[in-house]
Amino acid sequence: MRKAFLWIFFLAAGTVGVATAQAGSELERNKSVTRNFFEEVIDQGHLEKYADSHAPDFVAHGRTHEATLEEDMAAAREERKAMPDMHMRINEMMAERDLVLVRWTASGTNTHEGMGFPATGKFITIPGMTMFRLKAGKIIEEWSEWDMLSVMQQAGLLPPAK
Repeated sequence: MRKAFLWIFFLAAGTVGVATAQAGSELERNKSVTRNFFEEVIDQGHLEKYADSHAPDFVAHGRTHEATLEEDMAAAREERKAMPDMHMRINEMMAERDLVLVRWTASGTNTHEGMGFPATGKFITIPGMTMFRLKAGKIIEEWSEWDMLSVMQQAGLLPPAK
């Protein structure tokens, strides 16, 4: 009886260890997909690789609109058009379950019209956060938060806060 108990105990402990290792490797894969998206696609401007990291049925959840993958890629092209020298820095990244949270800083010079703004020649710094949900190694959902009021003030399109 005692041998059976010990055998069941070690079998269960081994199963938990394998599941934990699999979960850990999935977290690392999700972080890697997210990091590559930020560093290669957004920071380096390789927008042609945008869809490589995203599922075809991707949804970007916004305050007033749910954007498709095509709409999200179009928005990224507009951002790059408005700030051709845009850089994206990952400040922190955390992963849990199927979610990856990134605190980031984007910066660049608004030298061209884009995103509904005229070219202002102003350097803009935008801190923000994005949470991604991944499935099978692809980004399937996104929620982003950043301060558009600050962007408009930095661009000289609105007066600075008093």
